[in-house]
Amino acid sequence: MTTAKPRTYTAPALEKGLEILELLADVKEPLTLVQIAAKLNRSKSELYRMLAVLETKGYLAREEGSDHFYITNRLFDLGMSVPPVGTLVEAAFPIMHRLADFTHQPCHLAIGSGHRMVVIARVESPSSLGLSVRVGHSLNLFESSSGFVLMAWMEQQKREKLFQYFEANSETFNRAELEPRLAAIREHKCLRMQSAVVAGIEDMSCPIYVGDYDHVVAGLTIPYLCGINTGVTPDETLEALKESASEISALAQSYGGF
Repeated sequence: MTTAKPRTYTAPALEKGLEILELLADVKEPLTLVQIAAKLNRSKSELYRMLAVLETKGYLAREEGSDHFYITNRLFDLGMSVPPVGTLVEAAFPIMHRLADFTHQPCHLAIGSGHRMVVIARVESPSSLGLSVRVGHSLNLFESSSGFVLMAWMEQQKREKLFQYFEANSETFNRAELEPRLAAIREHKCLRMQSAVVAGIEDMSCPIYVGDYDHVVAGLTIPYLCGINTGVTPDETLEALKESASEISALAQSYGGF
C-alpha cells in the first residue's frame, strides 16, 4: 500500500504579493519598483501589476510626489478584526484592574482606526464617582487625549495626510496648536491635560508600544476626576499609569500587538 503524497499548491501571483509586503515590512522604509525588484531578484514586469493591485486594495501607498511604496495600516486593521485581538485585551485587564483599584479612577484602552480613535477596553472606578467611557466610543484623533498620544508617534507622512484630512473636513482642527502639543507628548512620553470635553476631568494618557519606542499601537488613559479624596495624588496616579502602560507594552510585544 502506497502512501499518498501531500498535495502542494502554488499561487505565483499571491507569492509575489506576499514577498512584496514582507520585504517592505522588513526594511521599514519606502522603496521604488526598481528597488523592490532588485531586492527580490525579480523583474520589474513581474511586480508592476502586483504593486498596482496592492495599492488599489489599500495595502500599499506611495509617498506624495514620488514612486516610493510603503505599507499602510490595512493589515493591522485586518488583524484587529479577528479573535486573537481579544486575547491581548483580556491579558491587559488584570493590569487595568490593579490600576483602577490603586488610583480609585477608571481607565480605558484606545486604538486608532483611520482618522478616529476607538475605545476597545475599559475598567470602571471602584469608587462611587468617576467618568466611564464605553467600549466602542469613538472620536476624531485630535479630539481626545488618546488620539493625541497615537498621533504623537505617528509616521510623519501619515500624520501629514491626517492633518490635511482634518483641515478639509473639520472647522475646529487647529494645526498650529496641535503640533507643539504632540512634540511635548513625545518628549515626556505621556499626556496630562484638562479635558476639553468634561469640566473637572484631567486626562492622563500613556502610549502602548510594540517592540520599540517608535511603534505605538494604543493609548492607556485615565480620566482623572478632580476634587475627590481618594488618597492618591494626581502625580501618583500618573506614575501608576506609566507603570501599567509599560506592563501592557511588554504584553503587546509577546502577543504581537493588539
